[in-house]
Amino acid sequence: MADSEAVMKKVKKSLSFLIIAILFASYLLYGCGSVQSSGDSTTESPTQDYEEQLKQLQEENERLKEELAKYMPSTETEETSEEPVTEQASASEEAVSENTIAEDAERKQIVVFGDSIWDSSRDETGIAALLSEYMNADVYNCAIGGTRASLKDGESPDNYENWDSTSLSGMVNVATGKVNPEIFLEGYPAGGVIRNIDFSKTDYFIIAYGLNDYFSGATLNVEDGREWDAHGYGGALRYAIDELRGKFPDAQILLISPTYCQFWRDGVMYTDSNMKDFGGGPLTIYANVCRNVAENENTLYIDAYSKMGINIYNAEEYLEDGIHLTAAGRELYAKAVSSCLKYGTPGKVSGNSVYY
Repeated sequence: MADSEAVMKKVKKSLSFLIIAILFASYLLYGCGSVQSSGDSTTESPTQDYEEQLKQLQEENERLKEELAKYMPSTETEETSEEPVTEQASASEEAVSENTIAEDAERKQIVVFGDSIWDSSRDETGIAALLSEYMNADVYNCAIGGTRASLKDGESPDNYENWDSTSLSGMVNVATGKVNPEIFLEGYPAGGVIRNIDFSKTDYFIIAYGLNDYFSGATLNVEDGREWDAHGYGGALRYAIDELRGKFPDAQILLISPTYCQFWRDGVMYTDSNMKDFGGGPLTIYANVCRNVAENENTLYIDAYSKMGINIYNAEEYLEDGIHLTAAGRELYAKAVSSCLKYGTPGKVSGNSVYY
């Protein structure tokens, strides 16, 4: 490249001198011819010599032009070389666009119904935010702290026009269109979330209750009642599964058992959920009911109580108040959920995040 530029400069310089020489020779030729025509006609004229020199200079000029043309890129070549670049850029833009569309098409929609385990942290360290990252999914967190799966005594299971229960049944009734969220979810973050969900696009429904059923001593299953009687913990889970499957048959359902917890007094842990009974039995009983429902209904299931890895030996790391999860606990929980959604088998127990 450097040699070509040097040659071009040399040729251009020679061409410049040659043009000057041609102009000078032309001046001499026509100037002398004019003098001779006005003088003695018998005197020998030098015009023929000048004409010969001018002819040689013109020939040299043409040769230098041809030489210079060898090193000058043609316009056609430049245009031709630019076309593939434009086509390549266009192809790259199309590829990026197609990848974006593909990513959007693959992005999952997850709807969560649960209690304060999900609701207490709604920032980037919350379970919902972490799950969204791990799953490349839109996660709609409809959890409400302090709520339970089962209906309280006196709450009607079918008074849809005057519904006021924030239980699992209430959230499911909103999803299936039986209840208007405006009448009982005003002021809850979940109320704002649930209004903006197109439930028909849901890939996974996550149901994560049990702690508040346990704390309130809720009935496990209503005696002599229907198996889906939502006044019992097990019946409430069955009711939710039946309703969601009836309305959204293509969505998968994941049940998550309650997590292990401890109880403290004056800075000392005096008992835990393995022993404490609030009227319905220790928390292990509620976890077992959740598992039985998942197996019988063939849903995905996470044994967060026994298999996730939170227990009496590491509770200080994963539980911030004996009940709710620390940042490390939320990360552990979110990874377990992501693992189950990606690799779990309906009707089988999924525990810790073995794939991370």
